Amino acid sequence: MVGLTSLCEQEADLQLSPEGQFIEATSRRQRKQRGQFFTPASYANIMVDWIQTASPRTVLDPAVGTGVLINACQRRSVGCAFTGYDIDPLALELAQKRLQGAALCHQDFLASDQGERFDAIIANPPYIIHREYDLDPQIAEHIDQLSGQKFSRQSNLYVYFVVKICEQLNEGGRAAIIIPAEWMSANYGQPLKAYLLNNGLLRELVTIDCAGHAFADNMATASILLIEKDNSVPELLQSHYVPVGKVVTSLTELEHDPDVVHQRLPTNVLRSRKKWDALISRSVAPRAEGSVKLGDLVTTKRGIATGANSFFLLSRDEAERYGLETGRMDRCIGKTAQVADICFNGTDFDELAEAGQACFLFNPKGDLTPAEADYIRRGECEGIPLKHGPRTKKIWYAAETREAAPIWASTFGRGRMRFVHNAASVKTLTCFHGVYPKGLTVRQIRALAALLNSDMMQHRIADHVRRFASGLMKLEPRDILDIEVPDIRLVSPEIAERLSDWLEGDTSDGNKREEARLDHLAAILLQHFDNLSIRNRE
Repeated sequence: MVGLTSLCEQEADLQLSPEGQFIEATSRRQRKQRGQFFTPASYANIMVDWIQTASPRTVLDPAVGTGVLINACQRRSVGCAFTGYDIDPLALELAQKRLQGAALCHQDFLASDQGERFDAIIANPPYIIHREYDLDPQIAEHIDQLSGQKFSRQSNLYVYFVVKICEQLNEGGRAAIIIPAEWMSANYGQPLKAYLLNNGLLRELVTIDCAGHAFADNMATASILLIEKDNSVPELLQSHYVPVGKVVTSLTELEHDPDVVHQRLPTNVLRSRKKWDALISRSVAPRAEGSVKLGDLVTTKRGIATGANSFFLLSRDEAERYGLETGRMDRCIGKTAQVADICFNGTDFDELAEAGQACFLFNPKGDLTPAEADYIRRGECEGIPLKHGPRTKKIWYAAETREAAPIWASTFGRGRMRFVHNAASVKTLTCFHGVYPKGLTVRQIRALAALLNSDMMQHRIADHVRRFASGLMKLEPRDILDIEVPDIRLVSPEIAERLSDWLEGDTSDGNKREEARLDHLAAILLQHFDNLSIRNRE
C-alpha cells in the first residue's frame, strides 16, 4: 500500500474518491498497522516527472493501494502497460475501478516473481517497523543475496522493497520511491546506502523537512529516491533539501527553486558518513581545534527496559501496600518529566518519592523475602513473564544490569537534547540513555555535562539526531558517541571548575542559570579555544 503521508489533512477533500471510500471503510489504526497512507499530489508529480524521461512502456507500482501513483502516470500518458501489487483486497477493488487496463495482483510484492522486469517503477512502499511484520526468512535472505549486503532484521519493511524494486528494473530504467528519511541516519540504513551507492543506482535525492508537511501521522521526514539503472557509477549525488513550509509541485520547480538547498555531494564522502542528515540539510563545519569524538571520552548504554514499567516501577506507597522494602529496591527514574533540571541530586529524588512518584525499581537480589515472592506470583498471574522483555531473560523479574550513569542523555527532545548530571547516582529506564565517562574526574564530568547543554554543542548535537514530525528529535546511544566535543581533558582546572559551578548553580529564583547561559558559558568556551590555540602555536 502507498506509505507515508498524513491522512487527517486530506480527509476533508477526499469525499467520494477511492481514498475517501477506503478511509470510510477502514480504521486509522488498521491503515497505520499496514503502512497505508496516501501520497500527496505534489510529490506524485515529482516522481512521475522522473520516470517519464525513460519513456517507459511498462510501469510497476509494487504497493498500489487505491492506485494514486499509477493514476498519476495514466493521466499524463506515462507508460503503456501497468502492473500493481497489494495485499489489501479492498484497496485493489477500488484501484481496479479507477485504473483502466492495469494488471492488478492480490499478492505480496516481496514474494512475487523475481524474473519480471519493468522500464519504470513508482512506489510508496509500506512503512512498517520490524516489530509489526513477520517477513519470511527466505525472502530476507534472498534480498541479502541480491544486494550483496547483510540487512538487519530490524530494518523497516520499506528497505526490502527498495532493493527488490531496483533489481526488477530493466537496464536504462528509472524508479521513484518515496520513503521516510530515517534510513539516512538509522543503523539499519547503512547497508541500503552501500547498496545504492556501490551500484550507482541513486542519482538524485529529495529530502522534505517534516515540520509543516503532511507526514505527522508517521512522525517522519520524507525522502524521494530517484533511481536510474545503467552501467555507470556516478561520483556525485544531486541532493535537494526542501525546507520547512516549502511545497514544490514538479521536478523542474524543485530543481530551480532558490529556497531549496541544492548540493552535488561526492559519493566517496557519502560512503564515509554514517549519517547523511547534516550533509543533506547544510554543509558540515570542519572539526574544531582541540575537539574529539564524544566516544573518545565516554561509553553509552540505553536505560533499563523492563517490558512492563507499571509492574516493575513502584511508588513508596505501592511498595508498602505489597509489603516490599524500598531499601531492597533500586532508586530509578521512569519518565523525563520527573527530571526538571540538568542536574539531579539526592534532594530531587527524595522530593519525587515524597510526592508519590513511581521511582523504586523492583529488582530483588539474593534470597527473596515472603513479600517479594508474593509479588512475583502476582506478576505471574498477570502474565508479566510472557511480555516481550521479561520472557527473554533467564530470570524474568531480574532487571537488566546497569550501573547508575553519571550523565543522562534524553532519548527524545524538541528543540534541544538534554544532558543531565546524575549527582544522585540513580538508575533510569529508557527515557534516558546512560553516559559513562572514561577516566574523567568528577569536576570534568560536571564540566562535560555543562558543555553538552550549551548552545554551541546543541548545534553540533543537532547533526546527529533522528528527526521526526513536529520537531521531535531522537538520539540513540551510538549516535551520542559520534558527537564532536571540545576535549574536556585539555581544559584547565580553572575553566573546568567554572563550568562545573555553572552546572551546579542555584536555580531556586527561577531561570537564573538559564538567563546567564549565553554570556557566562560563551566566555568560558572562547577562553578554552583561545588557550588551545596558544598552546599549539607554542
